[in-house]
Amino acid sequence: MNHTDLHQAVQSAAGLRLRLRLQPLYGPGEVIFPCTVAGGKYQSSKRRIRGHVESVDCTIIDSVQSQANRMEDALLDEIRSGALHLPHVATDFGGIEGLEKPVGTITCFEAPHRIFDAILRDSVDETGKHFPLTAIGKSVISANAKDASAIFGVSPASLLFGSWDSTGVSGGLGEKYTRCVVSELVAVNVEQATRAGTRIDPLNTAGAIDPTTILKDTKDEMWQEIAKNRKNLKKPSELNHSSVPWDNEMHGGVTCDYIQQSTTISFPALRRLQFGSQERSAAAQTVLAAIALHAAALNIAKGWHLRSRCDLILDDGASVEWEILGGSGAKSEILSADTTRGLLNEAVAKAKETGLPWNDQPIHLTPSEALKKLVIDSQKAHRSSSPE
Repeated sequence: MNHTDLHQAVQSAAGLRLRLRLQPLYGPGEVIFPCTVAGGKYQSSKRRIRGHVESVDCTIIDSVQSQANRMEDALLDEIRSGALHLPHVATDFGGIEGLEKPVGTITCFEAPHRIFDAILRDSVDETGKHFPLTAIGKSVISANAKDASAIFGVSPASLLFGSWDSTGVSGGLGEKYTRCVVSELVAVNVEQATRAGTRIDPLNTAGAIDPTTILKDTKDEMWQEIAKNRKNLKKPSELNHSSVPWDNEMHGGVTCDYIQQSTTISFPALRRLQFGSQERSAAAQTVLAAIALHAAALNIAKGWHLRSRCDLILDDGASVEWEILGGSGAKSEILSADTTRGLLNEAVAKAKETGLPWNDQPIHLTPSEALKKLVIDSQKAHRSSSPE
């Protein structure tokens, strides 16, 4: 696929789709641990799966939101390596006195609400002006789907992965940008695994012992510091000295036939975004499609270590093959990260020729005084709170 192919597909086809068949690194049929929701539960439901006559039990291994974050992280890693230049906004929390734990720099790739996140909203430029009140910030807030050029030049990923100006000066009237790239990992034909047992304390500490009685006669700087932050210190377990039993069936993982990763890039969703003229719109939409392709390629190249006891690999014979759906004719192609990087760089060059805004260097901000104090006080509160 070259730039011309992608440009034409974005304007006429339905989209791009990648379907990968994966297996646990430990071997087919081995237990893997899905993502969890509130209460430690897995997201399971019956689905219609090709090759199965009836609906089968399926469990989400990695959600759409999590996959979006992984693709953004992959882009940010390449930006920080110097191999890629994409517009973004970054707030630097370095050098703040009173922080007990460094925060570092947070970008619109990492902020939950991307370009419209409260972290960026409450950050200031070199003159001390809050980002939404700067000239660039105002243009971002004033943008909409009929002309999203301002956001394209500052944070194109916010258009691609979805964003909503719900907490800024626009309140709930802020523009919503739908997600144009979607990826999800689902375990097919699952069975719930169970586990029961105990994490054994090597010291076999007796639960009947009260640590405060020891502290009366024995000075211990570490225990005394912990005691300040605990409401109760009546058992060794409050000091993390104990065996830990578990018998929650929802934490036993699952076994399955295979894991399917499905990634789609919706061209109609991209075409909904306009950028001032037909020429500029087509060029910007092609850039966004190229970013999505490159993000997906980088994400795959990093491998599938999703969490503890959830490492995946391509099933035997599976290939990373993209399908172009709809348009003049369906076809498929294998695209490596090197190929998608070249596509993206060419698409950006073509977009610049049309006059579209594009900030190769990030917009640097620092937290406002109020945001600094919020972070400092929050860290102190977490330190002094009593963990359950």
